[in-house]
Amino acid sequence: MSPTAQIPRAQENKPSGIRSDIQGLRALAVVAVIFDHIWAWPSGGFVGVDVFFVISGFLITGLLLREHERTNHISFTVFYQRRIKRIIPAATLVLLVTLGAALLLFNRGRFDQTFWDAIWAFFFTANWHFAAAGTDYFLADGPISPLQHYWSLSVEEQFYFVWPGLMLAVLIVAAKVGVNRRRLVTGVVMALIIVVSFGWAMFDTQAHPTLAYFSTFTRAWELGVGALIAITSPWWSQIPARARPILAWVGLLGIVFSIFVINETLPFPAPWAVLPVVAAALVIAAGIGGEQRFLYPLTNRVSVYLGNISYSLYLWHFPVIILAGTLISPSSLRYYVLVLVGIAVLSVLAYNLVERPLHKSPWLGGKTSRQRRRFEWSTWRRQHGPALKRNGLAGATLVAFGVVFLAILPSLSPNPAAGYVPAAPKDSTAASLAPQADAVQAQLSSALLASTWPEFNPPIVNLADQRVPQWTENGCLNVTDRNLDLCSYGAAVPTRTAVVLGDSIATSWLPAVISALEPLGYSIQALTKESCPIARTDVLDPRARDTVFDECGSFTDWAQQKVRQLDPDLIILSDSFLSIKRLASQAEGPAAESEWTAAYAAALAALPARASKVSLMTPPGAENLQSCYTPLSQPGNCIRSIQDDWKVLLRAEASAATMAGTTFINTQSWFCIEALCPAFVDKSAVYADSSHLTATYSESIGAVLQEKLQSLKIAPPSA
Repeated sequence: MSPTAQIPRAQENKPSGIRSDIQGLRALAVVAVIFDHIWAWPSGGFVGVDVFFVISGFLITGLLLREHERTNHISFTVFYQRRIKRIIPAATLVLLVTLGAALLLFNRGRFDQTFWDAIWAFFFTANWHFAAAGTDYFLADGPISPLQHYWSLSVEEQFYFVWPGLMLAVLIVAAKVGVNRRRLVTGVVMALIIVVSFGWAMFDTQAHPTLAYFSTFTRAWELGVGALIAITSPWWSQIPARARPILAWVGLLGIVFSIFVINETLPFPAPWAVLPVVAAALVIAAGIGGEQRFLYPLTNRVSVYLGNISYSLYLWHFPVIILAGTLISPSSLRYYVLVLVGIAVLSVLAYNLVERPLHKSPWLGGKTSRQRRRFEWSTWRRQHGPALKRNGLAGATLVAFGVVFLAILPSLSPNPAAGYVPAAPKDSTAASLAPQADAVQAQLSSALLASTWPEFNPPIVNLADQRVPQWTENGCLNVTDRNLDLCSYGAAVPTRTAVVLGDSIATSWLPAVISALEPLGYSIQALTKESCPIARTDVLDPRARDTVFDECGSFTDWAQQKVRQLDPDLIILSDSFLSIKRLASQAEGPAAESEWTAAYAAALAALPARASKVSLMTPPGAENLQSCYTPLSQPGNCIRSIQDDWKVLLRAEASAATMAGTTFINTQSWFCIEALCPAFVDKSAVYADSSHLTATYSESIGAVLQEKLQSLKIAPPSA
């Protein structure tokens, strides 16, 4: 989004040249975005960004057209000086403050990530950076960048690196054709840009949904629609006065409808962004002929003021949301109060201390005499000096409050294990039936009681680097004929064969399985594919979100063929509890549990009868250490209770295993004590994110897995 700009001559109906209905549109858009990011409600709050794109395209194109009609030229120097003056100071302030806060609140690995995010954001390439990193706007798992929202600002500025030059070239050509046809020719060119960009968006949304969400090419049509309204403004200004309020209300209701109806499961940005884009265009077009008198929800003083500070609100809201989440539990009332107050106070202060004063200052005002420049700065100081002093004092007070808040924060942070009392030690004279499992329970108990962070080994820099090597080095996240041999492990001269089936969770179990079975003479073949559960039921593609993940069916058929060829002695199965939320049937609650039970039982029944089959329950997960391990946090902040979806999967797969006569192992006690699950054990992280095991911990519980399999008479005793 971009801040307020002057509007084309056709709609200058107020002395300031600022349209209150457009400022109200800004307010509606930014409030929808903020609500969506805080509460994930309304479901389509993210379409506020699309409204901003239309507004920006309209205002900037109108500014360029008006200049060309007045001077027969477009000054790139003046244009980009205005953009720098309006965009860079406020955006840079947020980047610097966010980096300062990240240095204090994030661990080293996450700070480094945020630093590079800031570099990309400063040079208006954040959208490509986040797209290349594979950030999924809707399904992000793990630490979210506090600067992710800069992607939309990058899209706008990239558009305006190209559009003024292209527009001037078109206008020059149009002048040769005939001066009266300049808008017509420009409009035709913009219409072509809209058609091509929208067509590409339709394709890319289906083929590469994450890339499509962030791409300038798939978003250019939205700015183009606003630009087309500006180009055709003389026609819109002829709309009868009685019809304009009707048109505006249709547009406003369309935006509201979009905010509440569109959700992350629908293809976006194409075609569903058409609804908020066209609706915003109708509101803008309806106000071209004169001031709107019957659009009070947008033109009231509160809406107009929120629209005035909407750029600051947009810039500050996301860092506040993410940073506050490292200080206070995001589900608590204190968190919501802190976030709302923080966004409001920082935005108002930044608007009055940086954005508005610099916009009104003589900075980058062009070439003038030294005397004239001194006069302009002197006038500026007289006009803005008192307000700057007042707001500066308020800012200093805010900083002091922040220091006090951080000092008392540890006493405010909840610890899920605060009431935990370890069980009485067992009789040391009695032999343990499961010494390895008991040792893990003792380590988990120590982790729950820990009051200080251990010296992690490996260090917590980038947890993704601690994923299991079978995932990162051999590509066993997706096993095919090409890497089948690379995903075969175990004894040099095997006497038994084991197969591991499942999704990425099964991949993360591989170090444990290898550690458990290799000493017993097993060869281990991984047959795993990310996002493909064991259960034979349709699930949605995690990338497209609204289409069935057809790859799972073909992979399962291929894996079963390989299983028959291998004729294994043992088959170990495991999959993610998150998949139960991706059912193509959209079933939830008991219906989802019933569907999963039947589908999982069918998958087990299809496996060779000769093989011993073990359904290994997925780890319950914990808070992501990359997020919760910070200079100000305590170990208790990373403890998580078991989620409801995990419990549903537990019941479904345990029941299915019973139906199919398959051994089911509930692994909860390997990761949690009762319902409390720490994120680390001893000096090692348990998870490389919030659900996939690290290489270190997976290998460490191989002894527990071996002990369990031997106690069940599934694996032979150790030599």
